[in-house]
Amino acid sequence: MSRPAAARAAFPRSPAGGGRRLLAAVGSPFLPPRRSARPGRTRVEPGGGGMRLERPRRPTWPLVLACLALAFLSLLGPAQPTYDPWAWIIWGREIAFGELVTTAGPSWKPLPVLLTTPFAVFGDEAAPALWLVVARTGGLLAIVLAYRLAARLSGRAGGLIAAAGLLLADDFVRHFARGNSEGLLVALCLGAVERHLDGRRGTAFVLGFGAALLRPEVWPFFGLYGAWLALRHPRRRLLVLACFAAVAVLWFVPEYVGSGDFLRAAERARQANPDSAAYAERPFVEVFRRAGGLLTLPIWLGGAVAVVLASRAGRARRAARIVLALAGVATVLMIGVGLMTEAGFAGNLRYVALPAALVCVLAGIGWSWLIEGIAGRLGSGVAVAVALGLAAAALIPVGAALGAFGESLEALHGEAEVYTDLDRAITRAGGPAAVQRCGRVITGPYEVQVVAWKLRRHGADVDIEVRAPGTVLALRGSRLASARGFEPVAATERWIIGRSCGS
Repeated sequence: MSRPAAARAAFPRSPAGGGRRLLAAVGSPFLPPRRSARPGRTRVEPGGGGMRLERPRRPTWPLVLACLALAFLSLLGPAQPTYDPWAWIIWGREIAFGELVTTAGPSWKPLPVLLTTPFAVFGDEAAPALWLVVARTGGLLAIVLAYRLAARLSGRAGGLIAAAGLLLADDFVRHFARGNSEGLLVALCLGAVERHLDGRRGTAFVLGFGAALLRPEVWPFFGLYGAWLALRHPRRRLLVLACFAAVAVLWFVPEYVGSGDFLRAAERARQANPDSAAYAERPFVEVFRRAGGLLTLPIWLGGAVAVVLASRAGRARRAARIVLALAGVATVLMIGVGLMTEAGFAGNLRYVALPAALVCVLAGIGWSWLIEGIAGRLGSGVAVAVALGLAAAALIPVGAALGAFGESLEALHGEAEVYTDLDRAITRAGGPAAVQRCGRVITGPYEVQVVAWKLRRHGADVDIEVRAPGTVLALRGSRLASARGFEPVAATERWIIGRSCGS
């Protein structure tokens, strides 16, 4: 089969034909799909010019089980959630025992609490660990699915670039290792894309439903896909309507039950931390500026290369259309986060994890397509030389990213030790009941949720303002650690507990 005229013009075959052989070996968007050797069955290989229209060769469930096993094994290392996950775990316990209070803490997120509620019945030791397993499984799957999607469009080399880019993305691993939901969000969205490409549209929609229970920025895409699915597949209309209704109910009704305000989550999201992009002179621009540091320069450049090559290939090639669609989604998501930040929402870098992951996928595709195109035009020898040169040029930014990755893991260990040491401090103070003997409990703003969990209190029942009577649980070196009028009753390497039972 011959290549389309546009592809021949952009990447003419070298006289020696070596480029063609290399392209055929690794797959290219500029070549026709390869046929399976299996009689009676036609399929498109992962890197082929078309897209495979059936399920991947390897089913997904073994990958899910492998990531789940790794997540359980990771509990042997640092295994403490951070601020937002502690709140979700608290809310799960409160729902399980019929006393939900959401007036304090982060914004409400339905999906985590749907899981932490049944986890609560396994006890206070197991519930945080089980949520960490879910979050870490999601993060690991996100990296695997980034590989699969990029490899599907460009071959294994592209998949490896995409996976490495996401692995080394600034604090991506640290976030999901601490129980944040961004890794799970990326996994759900990339999984939805893969299921859609497999023709499994109902499954893709359900995965999108899960993503819509994590981030409101996903709602427009979820809504449009659901409307399309209902029009194209009438049998799916009940599913679509049920999921649409569930999104509304699960986002707003529990918040009203817990706080008396349907929109409490939106109001809380506007209470940004002092270093938030929302306080910049131009918040919209600041979001993009900060996002630039999330990924290495080779990843950004590779994403741009993918868009340029896909644009040149034209809309006739499905792989090119998919690349342009992914780039469009990433751009719209970034603009959405920027506009929300301009409107006063926090604009945390965690919120751009999904568009960053899409850029990683595009980067793997872009670099792989570029080398394939050079091979087709100038021969495989030139392509190998260019690939080696690009790899050498990437050593410095990749080395810096590896250094930052190591620092991120050290920070993960440090934070986990802080929370583990809190258990020791409470024990030395006589236990939870003794700590609460004087009534009010006071701690730092970022420690409210973990203290509330350890003492079995609502987050709203832990203060950040020093007032007697009460008990202060303070990190060493913090302002609270030297609060006047509070007699030290326990101290550890990281914590000081002081008590004042007078008025």
